[in-house]
Amino acid sequence: MFNLTLLSTLSFTDLQKVGIIYWDSLPALSQLTFPSFVSQAKQVTITNTFLSTLDGINLMTVELLDINNNNRLKTFSTQVANITTSVNIASNGRSLDISFPNLIWANNMTFRNVSTVSIPSLATVNGSLIFDENYFTGLSAPNLTSVGSTASKEGSLAFVANPQLTNITIPGLLTCGGGVQVANNTDLQTISFPALTTVGGAIDLAGNFTT
Repeated sequence: MFNLTLLSTLSFTDLQKVGIIYWDSLPALSQLTFPSFVSQAKQVTITNTFLSTLDGINLMTVELLDINNNNRLKTFSTQVANITTSVNIASNGRSLDISFPNLIWANNMTFRNVSTVSIPSLATVNGSLIFDENYFTGLSAPNLTSVGSTASKEGSLAFVANPQLTNITIPGLLTCGGGVQVANNTDLQTISFPALTTVGGAIDLAGNFTT
């Protein structure tokens, strides 16, 4: 569905599984009625809507997840454990809270302009993990052990231009296939990756660090 300027509600009372969700330019869409929950989808793209919540979409499986430019969106939580292609969450509402409580494995992940990111179970990111221009004060990934591939030297970890960031907690990170970049996070004074042993690309640290 795209360019439906008057569509204000969607109601699918029994929908649980779909191949692709693609919603673009639905400026009046403010409400979803999906009481049975969409739990399976291959690709989900939601952009330029008036939604404040995505209640009714609680994915257990998904390959591609792209949520961007939904200015009223405040929360998004999903139970997915593996995301095989990419996650892009960018330029939504300034107070957007993101939660992936059960996510263990992902390919590429990008977070931009979000207030909180919860990834407590994330263990492996096969590609890049990027945090750019967010509003959170801290990021914790207690179970993350690897980002990217050391064989191909691809897949980077980056924290760039997060002005309120004061704490990065990734105690178990062992390897990063590509580069590690921590730059222009104006309030960040301490960097610690205590288990990190292998970085396949460049290490770029820029800022007002004391430690």
